[in-house]
Amino acid sequence: MDTARPGISEKSAKGGVFQQLISLAGNVNIPLKNQPDVPKEARYVASVELDDLDFPRFSRVLIIENGELMVRWKDVVLSLPDEWQSAVLVYRGHGKNQKDLPTLIECFDNNAVEVGFFYDYDPAGLDMVEQLSNAQHYWVVPALDLELFRSINKLDEFLKQLEQLDRLKSRDVSASIREHLTFIEKNTLAITQEHLIKNQCPLVIERFIE
Repeated sequence: MDTARPGISEKSAKGGVFQQLISLAGNVNIPLKNQPDVPKEARYVASVELDDLDFPRFSRVLIIENGELMVRWKDVVLSLPDEWQSAVLVYRGHGKNQKDLPTLIECFDNNAVEVGFFYDYDPAGLDMVEQLSNAQHYWVVPALDLELFRSINKLDEFLKQLEQLDRLKSRDVSASIREHLTFIEKNTLAITQEHLIKNQCPLVIERFIE
């Protein structure tokens, strides 16, 4: 298999091979070096090596936590605010590619690419976003709707994340992270990205205010 060429989907990739690649999808062309771009008309998730990405030609990317949403990337795009529907979605990975995520983000930052994060709305999600992000970045959060949140909440998951909650509370975090962390703790929330998309919860973009 020529790993420099885009793969057809996340489900088609196997084990360690997929874990070495970066998975991308979106409603825009995906810029590649030394080969044709992935066209915006493509219906698949592209899997490529880091060195295949033509970073200066990216404008906006959105890091996605859960691989399942990459397969349903069109649903994610349509759920985003209008200005972010042109972002390339990037899966955060689950093997070597996850370890390389900080390097990938740095490459985007060095090329003035707008970087956003869309993770689960729970302590673990906030913890990961806080560790990866900086003041230049954006993140996608649900518009606050407590009635909806309670109908799709996973309390058992929240209780499993108390250690991460306490760890995050002890750190010096941005005002935006702190505000959402307080809200999540007060209402014992753990809401997956999948539930937010499935239930058509409005999503908003926020900056990491210091």
